[in-house]
Amino acid sequence: MGHLRTKISAIPIALILFVVFQARALSLPLTETIYMIPESSVELFLRDEVFDTGRQSRRDTLGIGFGATEDFSLWIQMSCLSRDAFRVTKSDVGDLFVRGKFYIGDYAKNQVHLGFLLDMRFPLAKNAYVSSDWRNLALGKYELRLGPFARFDILDVAFIHLNLFYTFREANGEDFWGGFYIDITKKQTWEKFFGLNPAADNTFFSTGRLKNDYMTVSMAWNTNYLYPLVPYVEFYGSFRVSRAHIDTSNVPIEGAGFNSFLMGAGLRYFFMEAVYLGIFTVQNPLQRSQRDFIRGIYGMELSVQI
Repeated sequence: MGHLRTKISAIPIALILFVVFQARALSLPLTETIYMIPESSVELFLRDEVFDTGRQSRRDTLGIGFGATEDFSLWIQMSCLSRDAFRVTKSDVGDLFVRGKFYIGDYAKNQVHLGFLLDMRFPLAKNAYVSSDWRNLALGKYELRLGPFARFDILDVAFIHLNLFYTFREANGEDFWGGFYIDITKKQTWEKFFGLNPAADNTFFSTGRLKNDYMTVSMAWNTNYLYPLVPYVEFYGSFRVSRAHIDTSNVPIEGAGFNSFLMGAGLRYFFMEAVYLGIFTVQNPLQRSQRDFIRGIYGMELSVQI
């Protein structure tokens, strides 16, 4: 009888641990995490953000995610941009994102977890290089962001998340897909190795096309000690890889006019394992020297998994 009570009491404990694991793993505003949607499940999320860039604008993002397999999840998200923070005056459509996450594995006695991100931006908004309407809310150019992310567990109570991403950005007047060659009947396709040969001219990886690319590094810390409240803090930075001059070096956006450093904090409340409501803020400590760039972001988010 004692063994039976022990087994029964272990069931709710296991369930609580499972819920806490899910709660601590969900992706954060500035930092990607190891969280994967369970296979055959669907996540619906909504995020409303007010941007302070010297004027206030709002970005409303709606997304859907799919657990394709245990080791691969896919998200699609679109946004609507509004000039006023709390009412709709002038509005427009934002960019489209398709994001895939690959789970690599667990290491160091299950205390280190690794994954890989592939995130594609499709330009639906106005070109931020020539229009100031929605700068820093949308880009209006192609981007491909990829790289590893990791989580480090500390006594199963605190968790550190690290990201290191490289972003291929389409330059102004550049054909993002023009660096690829797919016609196998042409000699240059093989000489340029389908556009992947960095030593050849006018390939996707040629030096001239990489001048406006940039890297991002981020770190976040969160804890499940106060569950169902899950607080977190984040630090995020970006810098252009090449020191060569680019024509858009005076455009006040990330990866062009500015290298960025942002700090964020937030709190999420889990009503149940698959439903949370969150609030967060992102602040730019360098805002005095970065005119027309992001000063602050204030947001709310809702996620439901079915």
